[in-house]
Amino acid sequence: MAAPLWIALLLLAGLLVMALEVFVPSGGVLGFLSAVSLVAAVAMAFMTRGAAAGVAVLAIVCGAVPAVLGMAFRFFPRTPLGRRVLPPPPAPDDVVPDADRRRSLRGLVGRAGRAAADMLPWGVVSLDGAMHEAVSESGVIAAGTVVEVVGVQGAALVVRPRAATPAAADRPAPAPDRSGPPPGGPNLSATLEDFDFEGLDQPET
Repeated sequence: MAAPLWIALLLLAGLLVMALEVFVPSGGVLGFLSAVSLVAAVAMAFMTRGAAAGVAVLAIVCGAVPAVLGMAFRFFPRTPLGRRVLPPPPAPDDVVPDADRRRSLRGLVGRAGRAAADMLPWGVVSLDGAMHEAVSESGVIAAGTVVEVVGVQGAALVVRPRAATPAAADRPAPAPDRSGPPPGGPNLSATLEDFDFEGLDQPET
């Protein structure tokens, strides 16, 4: 039999046995036989066809092995053995919270409540007499703080402290009344009363 045919058969056998190792656990025996077959194909190519053929076969092995393993692992979960070995995927209801629950929580966005306990940052808030699990958007929130719902994260509300109204000290002071005399200035009426007008009429001697 010609050398190229032997090389092709060794390559094909090595790849098939490698794929079979994924589906049939053999304790590494099939994997060892696959490696021996592939190494033999590369060695035969170098010895019988020269360096160029050997490098070409080695490149084929390096490209085919990952491709075969990828396809084998892709189809393995669909086989009877794969369904027994691998756990089933979780149901959508186990991964995503109930849609009605999330819809009702989103309806609370913009509402105000009060932290029932210290939020570090997770905790519980009281909203319309009901307790809801919540997480702080801005770090620790002390118990009793008025909070505002700003979003929904999973099955919990996202809250932050509600902004307080400006204090009286922060409001601008009223403009001073300029209708009266300036503060600290002389009283014009008192000055006119104290002025001696009679001295102006007496001639000088």
